[in-house]
Amino acid sequence: MLNQPSVEFTRQLWWESLTRRYGGPRALAPRRIMEDLSHLFRVSNYFVAFINVPLFFSTFYDLNQRDHVQPSLVLAMLALSTMLQSSDRGLGQTGRLKALELRDLAQSHFDMSLNSGWITPGLAQAALLMVLFEISCHPTHSESRVRSTLSLLDSLILALGLIDLDKEEYSMTTFSPSSVPSRPALFSDHLGQAAIDQAATKRGCSCTHFQLSSTSPSSQKTSPFWVASPGWSEKWNVVETRREEQRRLVWSALTVISGHLSYNNSVRRASQKFDIAKPWNFKVLLPAEKLYGPPQMQDDFAAKHSIWALHTRCHMLYTSCLSVHHDESISEYDKGQFAVQAWLESERIERMLNTHTCDLERPTPFRTLYHLSTADTYHIRTCASRSAFRWVLLMHYCSSSGDPHFNRDKAMLWLNHQKDIVQHFIPALPRVTGLKDNVLATRPYFTFWFHDQLAQYLDIWRQDPTLRIALDLCVQLLPPVEYLMTLFPSNYPRQRYKVLHQRLVDACILAGIPPPSPPSYI
Repeated sequence: MLNQPSVEFTRQLWWESLTRRYGGPRALAPRRIMEDLSHLFRVSNYFVAFINVPLFFSTFYDLNQRDHVQPSLVLAMLALSTMLQSSDRGLGQTGRLKALELRDLAQSHFDMSLNSGWITPGLAQAALLMVLFEISCHPTHSESRVRSTLSLLDSLILALGLIDLDKEEYSMTTFSPSSVPSRPALFSDHLGQAAIDQAATKRGCSCTHFQLSSTSPSSQKTSPFWVASPGWSEKWNVVETRREEQRRLVWSALTVISGHLSYNNSVRRASQKFDIAKPWNFKVLLPAEKLYGPPQMQDDFAAKHSIWALHTRCHMLYTSCLSVHHDESISEYDKGQFAVQAWLESERIERMLNTHTCDLERPTPFRTLYHLSTADTYHIRTCASRSAFRWVLLMHYCSSSGDPHFNRDKAMLWLNHQKDIVQHFIPALPRVTGLKDNVLATRPYFTFWFHDQLAQYLDIWRQDPTLRIALDLCVQLLPPVEYLMTLFPSNYPRQRYKVLHQRLVDACILAGIPPPSPPSYI
């Protein structure tokens, strides 16, 4: 445990120390640091959109307030920003080594704050940025570091009470332990589903009014990949804005953890247990819910069914399915009951997604880790049905292909959606990869998203070998994933990819189609 004077001394001197070691003429260091921080906001995707950019810079430029900023937060931002610039078409190995040095420095200050008891929401923000760094394709990537940083993030969110930030809020909806995270009905129970859908559609969609580009037009220059995320109200004071940052931190963390759990599930690896992966632990308002105004004045339906709220509900439902599925204390019968309710909830979310007219979820692999669509609920339903395949009650929802936990129709729906996404960007790949500043070259954390997709396609084909579209999609995804691993060389991702590539080769041979060529980076 560090004594208080040494902690205060470090808080006052960390900036001076950083400018000394940032490289180049010291007089220019502050400017380069600011440029790298701005670069992070400019090229990162919505994972980092929990930060209010104007508030961050106003605090950072104020010398009196800078001492209260967690050094590890700034250092983690610089580490991630540098890594995003350090493909072999960018800063290259020199940049990657600098990013690793900044990461180690961030870790050192993170540990110092943790050991001294200086635990603030800024430390949790630093933890999430460190997670994004570790899940990226970098020279020292390891599963142990990923798991360690994720555990720290989960623990900090719990310790800071961020997971029950809004427990006193009037409109807060809570869930019973091991229950399906379903929102209460907003229409009378006697209405049929057609009438409910018609009523929802008639209400319209107000998401574009609350998106970042509407509330903060300057974001199109400062953070262009965040423009479809929820905005910030100009009516909020600093305290309210900070509180909203904390909510968004929780939901961003859930998104990243959901992606990690999905990847582990796809490659059949034992999953970690996270408190944040259990929706019944949450007492946090949904994304953008505060933008709709005080509970007594807001449109409760719109606030809880915005595109961002539905996005989060998808993640909550998916992680709840995994939590219940792996909980040995829950009986098979109760898992079966849970699975049916999860299935029905996924259908409700699907119908609500179909009522949106905001077009904030155009299918682009560079905007989001999981694409909101009617097909995305296939993953939720597969997870749910695997927990209950013994129960006749579920058979109504399953195909008659002989495998009671595999729904061919939903698999086809999801595959066709994936086909649309692939066709959206694959034709432009030769043109994209020929540019120095293309988007893919700044997405090292998408490597494992591609791995996850490949594993899911192969799993679907294994369930039903007649679905050759799954193998076609695998083959079409190979160029971008190999390109990404060429830009960001790292042993571990290449080892994982080698296994997936061989699975694809074997599957193609069995299916009687030409197998793919060896990886291009060999």
